[in-house]
Amino acid sequence: MQIVLEELEALQKGRGLLGFSGGGDSVALFHLLLEHGLNFDLAIFDHGLREQTRAEIAHAKTLGKLYQKRVHVGGAKLSGANLEAKCRKARYEFFENMMDTFNYTHLILAHHLNDKLEWLLMQLGKGASLQTLLGFSASEKRKNYHLIRPLIYTPKSALLDYLHRHKLRYFEDSTNSDLHFKRNLIRHTLATPFLNLSGVASGLVRSFKALEQEKHALYPALNFLELEGGFVFKAGGQNLYYIDRLLKKLGYLLSYKQRLELEKRGFNGVFVSKNSRYIVGLGGGLVYVVKTFLSTMPILPKVYKEACRLLKIPPLVRPALFGPEWTSTLKTLKDFQRAQLN
Repeated sequence: MQIVLEELEALQKGRGLLGFSGGGDSVALFHLLLEHGLNFDLAIFDHGLREQTRAEIAHAKTLGKLYQKRVHVGGAKLSGANLEAKCRKARYEFFENMMDTFNYTHLILAHHLNDKLEWLLMQLGKGASLQTLLGFSASEKRKNYHLIRPLIYTPKSALLDYLHRHKLRYFEDSTNSDLHFKRNLIRHTLATPFLNLSGVASGLVRSFKALEQEKHALYPALNFLELEGGFVFKAGGQNLYYIDRLLKKLGYLLSYKQRLELEKRGFNGVFVSKNSRYIVGLGGGLVYVVKTFLSTMPILPKVYKEACRLLKIPPLVRPALFGPEWTSTLKTLKDFQRAQLN
């Protein structure tokens, strides 16, 4: 099977950072990117959970030296509840730090068709909307970069065939076969057998692409105002979807329970991560999605509070919009409000 990289034109512009693990998916993608002559480096993260990771990092460094690629190595000692979520968060924070530090234009990840199907099956069992069921896309715009998944419509079987044909070395994560994990159980008993049926992979790709088109029709491109502290948009029928997307741009992922609670509270809420506070507020016909640092809590002057009151800016949001140029910020916000609501 010929492997076609999605978003190839975007990959050919700027410089990418490949999230590398040493597993078959990222090794295959590494060599496919090389075949296309693309400009990229590697980033690999040690979660401190497996001895094998040291060998995977050594392999990444070997590839980097062989093909003149910079290899960024990060790590953290993680434990406790919600370990998978903690690992993902730490890994993405490392990737984004490397993106900012070295001015990469796009983050490249090796998610493939099997991953997309597994995600859909997982979400079906939780109760999810269309946008949640579809999960990750081929390309996503983040705050300062593009996230690209070139293999999103390539089945795992095609990647394994590519690896074996080219005799490429890769590592198997032994935890992927542990059926005590729900995702592994879904992978081995549902997703993989289904995709291995004749004709299913190509049909599934067509289905996913059709659903993506319907999603874009249901959730059209959002006209939002970007401020120093976050984003503002006109309130409407799809508030929750757009809040979710904008929080992702700021680096925060809402859980299903948080979505329900946010809707219940009329799109007003505060979510705290390690160093940051993410605030959502509805007021004056606008929805605010902003971010502040936990260490930052400015004293707001009365004149600023009064100006915010007149614009119906929710009190929770006001600290995030305050700064030396607050008069200019509020004027821009007032103009946006007038344009959107008139």
